[in-house]
Amino acid sequence: MVGCDAEKDLSNPIEDGTNTADSPDSTESNQTLAIPEEDARYLQDVEHFGGFVLGDRAFPKINEAIKNQDWGAFESFFAPEFEGEIFIWDEAVTSKFDFASFETWTKDSPRTTLDRAGFIEAIKQLRERFTKLDRSGFKVMQMTPEAHGQFDKPWRGSFKLSMAGRNQDGGVAFLSLKFSCRIASISEDTPDATGYILSCAPYEGKHGTAERFLMEDITQDTGITNLGLRDNWKHDYAEGQTRPFVTGGIFANDFNQDGNTDFLLTDLDGLFFYVGDGNGQFTEQSIQVGLQRFVKEPVALVADFNNDTFEDLIIGQNLYVNENGKKFRKLTEEEFTVPLAKRLGSMTVVDFDKDGLLDFMEVGVIVKEGAHGWINGDENKERATENRLWKNLGNFKFKNVTQPTNTIGLGTGAFSAVWFDANGDQWPDYMTACEFGQNDYFLNNGDGTFRLAELPGSHGGFSMGITVADIDNDGFGDPYLANMYSKAGERIVGNIRSGLYENYDQDIATQLEEFVSGNELYHNNGDGTFERIGRKVGVNDVGWAYGTGAVDLNGDGFQEIYAPVGFQSVTEDKPDG
Repeated sequence: MVGCDAEKDLSNPIEDGTNTADSPDSTESNQTLAIPEEDARYLQDVEHFGGFVLGDRAFPKINEAIKNQDWGAFESFFAPEFEGEIFIWDEAVTSKFDFASFETWTKDSPRTTLDRAGFIEAIKQLRERFTKLDRSGFKVMQMTPEAHGQFDKPWRGSFKLSMAGRNQDGGVAFLSLKFSCRIASISEDTPDATGYILSCAPYEGKHGTAERFLMEDITQDTGITNLGLRDNWKHDYAEGQTRPFVTGGIFANDFNQDGNTDFLLTDLDGLFFYVGDGNGQFTEQSIQVGLQRFVKEPVALVADFNNDTFEDLIIGQNLYVNENGKKFRKLTEEEFTVPLAKRLGSMTVVDFDKDGLLDFMEVGVIVKEGAHGWINGDENKERATENRLWKNLGNFKFKNVTQPTNTIGLGTGAFSAVWFDANGDQWPDYMTACEFGQNDYFLNNGDGTFRLAELPGSHGGFSMGITVADIDNDGFGDPYLANMYSKAGERIVGNIRSGLYENYDQDIATQLEEFVSGNELYHNNGDGTFERIGRKVGVNDVGWAYGTGAVDLNGDGFQEIYAPVGFQSVTEDKPDG
């Protein structure tokens, strides 16, 4: 995973715990995948100076000066001969809603030229828009020496300035500006140096204001509690024990058909079932509805499998039939004979053959511990995961039709999947989010079989979540993929010398660029083919993303998209998203 830990030895192709010593082609893999030690050390040095020294030690001091409005200190970081630019604020593209207003600027927006004093004054005026600053940032994005290996000469790169808090009208506001910049040099002394920023010019800007926050945390007012749920920050793990990064899930349903949403919460420390009353209140009734609190299975599925209009549950390896909205009853081994996997990414429901019975797919079943299908493995490489499609035969009987339908997937570490009609032929197709290679994308032939279809690009990008929206309401689904995004990874890839690619496959440069491009939005062309527009529309750099979603939050008929971020924070004050 490019850029997850810049201090690792980049000359070693395997840093994920996989033991390649037992593989017959491990020697060949090391010869073909490892980069020369000189290049590896150079990349480490560049990231050390550009990412750590400048980004983690020097730039936080600039941020503190902005937060504290210490303009003398702020000015000291800019060279006397500094040349700067700033957007002409009145030339923004403005979008007004009844709940908020947004302004955007792009690289083509008009700008004005400023000297050091003028630039300091411009940033001062931006800071003064906030009477209360809740958070701010002055963070490195890209950074590379102008001359290869000459760290004591000028560097070029980019940074992001961000502010959020209360504005002068008492409302809430945020501001985000991305600048290209030129730095005089970077050394271990830079955090204590002055006058090292030579120039900067903005190329992207966003500003938003609202009377109040658009989303509010109301958990404490609903009766739902996180007590009893696994907390990785507080759980006492034994030495050497792997800290889990998925501890459970939330599954909405209306088990009693009263028109109110109910929630099933699965967790490594137990199960919770909350019944809603329609007034925003929920009561925990796991035992009352026939479920056991000690069930410690994170993966579940909600679906009406017997067409009685009441939603049934699959939790872990068991199926619970909904008995007329009164209680759930766990089916016996004789009633439900499907050997469900114990380790998998998720499950999803579909009527793939349109026979009127809901089928389901197990997504990302782990079939080989430590295997990755890395990176886009061919048929001769070990499969990391497989998808399993189960056809509903009625009366809670299911048949494994994975092989005859050709839905096993590429084996590259699937996390989750979506079913949607991608090409408008009225048959459900499926796409998965895969961590270690190309995402599965299979079109339904309408005869009980599927065919592999192409997605744009070479890799897809370490995907761990997927949803489908229709962003332009043209009737065709547009998938939004949650991918790992690392500024450090993007810096490292940006600093690879071009000649290094000559030793690898032709598309290796394209793959590396996709690795670090962040979340991807695929715009459907209307025929099951897609265009990658994630960066173009600005929905890519959202951190280490997981479960994306789509919902029309403001009721204007267009869906918004979102992506939670974070991986495995060890302490509450050090988030990693």
